[in-house]
Amino acid sequence: MAEKPKTPKILEELSQGSAKAGGHSSRQQQNARRRFLVVVALFVPLLGGTVYLGYQQYLLQQSLAKLTNENQELSQIVSNQDSELSQLREEFAAPTPSIEIDDSMVREVEATLNSEIEKLQQQLVQIQTQEPPAAEQVNLDWKILEAEFLMRMANQKLQLEADIKSAILLLEDAEESLIKSGNNSVLRLRRSLANDLSMLRGIEIVDTEGIYIRLSNLTNRVEGIDLMGSMRKNFESRRSEESTAVEIKFNSSSFVELTYDFLSSIFVWQKWEENPAATLVPGQETNIKQSLRLTLEQAQYALFSLDQELYSFSLDNSKAWLERYAVTDTAVGQTMLIELNELSSININPLLPTLEGSLSLIAQLTQD
Repeated sequence: MAEKPKTPKILEELSQGSAKAGGHSSRQQQNARRRFLVVVALFVPLLGGTVYLGYQQYLLQQSLAKLTNENQELSQIVSNQDSELSQLREEFAAPTPSIEIDDSMVREVEATLNSEIEKLQQQLVQIQTQEPPAAEQVNLDWKILEAEFLMRMANQKLQLEADIKSAILLLEDAEESLIKSGNNSVLRLRRSLANDLSMLRGIEIVDTEGIYIRLSNLTNRVEGIDLMGSMRKNFESRRSEESTAVEIKFNSSSFVELTYDFLSSIFVWQKWEENPAATLVPGQETNIKQSLRLTLEQAQYALFSLDQELYSFSLDNSKAWLERYAVTDTAVGQTMLIELNELSSININPLLPTLEGSLSLIAQLTQD
């Protein structure tokens, strides 16, 4: 048997070896590439940081150069100012040339004016020390007539307008006129006038405008009042819920019990309850509130007409209206009741004194 040639086998082994060598070399190339990429990845940030630091250093140098130039300019300005200040000091330190002024004319004018002032002062003292002539003393009696006119005006203010403030001012002016008259006969009149003034100052002045505003506020609150009888259905349902059936027990014969059972099936036995204080017809709320507004407006009219009786009557009617128709447990109801009680306690027309005594005394003076 002949031997097979070894050539194909050798070629096969060579091809396998070359394949193994090629795979090994490819792995080495891949590892080398990876190392290169890692080195590049590390080098790039380092290079970027170096470039950034260099750029920042460049900017810093530029800023320092600019600051240096500005500092030099400021130093130059300061040196220039110092030189100017030194020049100014030298100029101020130099002695100023003396200027001679001729003030002789001014002194003469001053002396003339002083002499004139002294003469005028002497004349003024002489005039003040001189007694007024008799004609001027007699002419001062018109002050008494002025005082009489002022007192009559004050009396009219009291009686017709009840204006205490104006009356006090007029009487004070009248008293001042009596003092300026210089008449010794007015002492008794001044005592009477002082008594009238003390009585007027002791009277508490009624704040009419304030009371009118308070009444107006009450009128505006009328719309927010809750009425007791405005919801009749709710009242009837509440009454039916609260009412209790009357239990009647009998110990009599069966006939009476049967009769009671029969009647109970027809009628409902309930306890007797009082009717509400006021039961309103539907739609009557507006009329009731309008009535309260009119009553409060009537009190305002009485305030300006100084009618104490009508004023008290109107406020009493308003309180009675609230107690009858309104729910006074609410905040609005309580506030209105308190306000009405306070307003009712105010006397809008206090008793004012008359000035008849003082007027009769001054009439005697003017007649004399």
